[in-house]
This record gives sequence, C-alpha cells and structure tokens, in this order.
Amino acid sequence: MASPQPLRYILFTASFLMFLSSPTPANAIASPLVRSVCKEPLSMNLNYGECVKALWADARIKSALNLKDLGIATLELAKENANVTLASFNNLLHISNSGNTDVQLCGDLYGLVVKGFQVAIEELKKDHDVVNYILEMVQKYHDICLNAVAPPLGTHTFDGVLVPSSIRVPMLYRDIALAITSGPSGIFRFNGKLN
Repeated sequence: MASPQPLRYILFTASFLMFLSSPTPANAIASPLVRSVCKEPLSMNLNYGECVKALWADARIKSALNLKDLGIATLELAKENANVTLASFNNLLHISNSGNTDVQLCGDLYGLVVKGFQVAIEELKKDHDVVNYILEMVQKYHDICLNAVAPPLGTHTFDGVLVPSSIRVPMLYRDIALAITSGPSGIFRFNGKLN
C-alpha cells in the first residue's frame, strides 16, 4: 500500500502555490470603484497599494456607490486626520512651552487645512468644481508648515518633543481626493496645477 505522505505533499504544495498567486487581501476585497480610483495615474507620490490600504479600512468608503460619494468620504477622512495633526501641533506648542513661531505657524495653517477640507466637502456635495482649487490651497498650507518644521521633522523631535507623524496622512487622502475629482476619469477633470 502506498504511503499517504506524497499525496499530502502534493496537496500542500498546490494549496501553497494557489495562496501565493491570489491577490492581496486588500485588493481582493476592494470595490471596483476604489480599485479604479487607485489605478488612476496619480502624479502624487502614491502607489496603488497605499491607495487601496488607505481607503478600504473605512466603512464610508466601502459603502460609496459613485465617485462623488467616494470623494466625500475621502475628504472626511482627510479632515479627520488633519484634525489629529492640528491637535498634535497644539499639544506640541503647549508641551514645549517654547512659544516657537514655526510650531505656532503650523497650528494656524493646519486650522486652515481643516477648514479647507470642510469647505471642499460642502462644495463637492453641491457639485462645484472649486473643490480642486481648494485642495490645491490645502496643499500649499501643508507645504508651508512642512517647510517650517522640516529640519526638526527629519529628526522627529522639536525642542525635545516628538513632531507629529500624522502630518503626512491628511495629504495622502488629499491626493486621493484630487485623483477622484480631477484625474483622467475624475468628476471635474482638472487639467494642470494652480500656481
């Protein structure tokens, strides 16, 4: 009688190869809408895997039925994360007690970033294409803040206090929202950047 070991080995190998060839879990369950947005040629520093991972964890994203719903949900995520960053800067200013103008500037600018995301949500709900301009302004506010704290951000400390690592997260969602509203198949198909 033949030993069952070779059969087990063959079954294990076949199962393992099928597992390796299957799509990644996030990609396997992401909706066609999310996959199509994440496949857009994003000029931002964002790849497909990051895009799917960032979006698919949220229930609002999973329930989005069209680009507008997806854009609103993405902007809500951006606003929530910008609020976290704003709170981090306010906390950093309070803890360091240094009155550092760069940290104060970032706190002020991130207040504008949060407001910008809120206005973008409201305008997208009304189908106004000013959303793209607002998202460009949000990016400018973020960049000014990032440039102000860039050296400390590189070391992750500022006056001995940890600089918020959340500073990049709102812009991840902003980049995705901009792809949704202005990409080649986006809602408003904005061509070009504002200076």
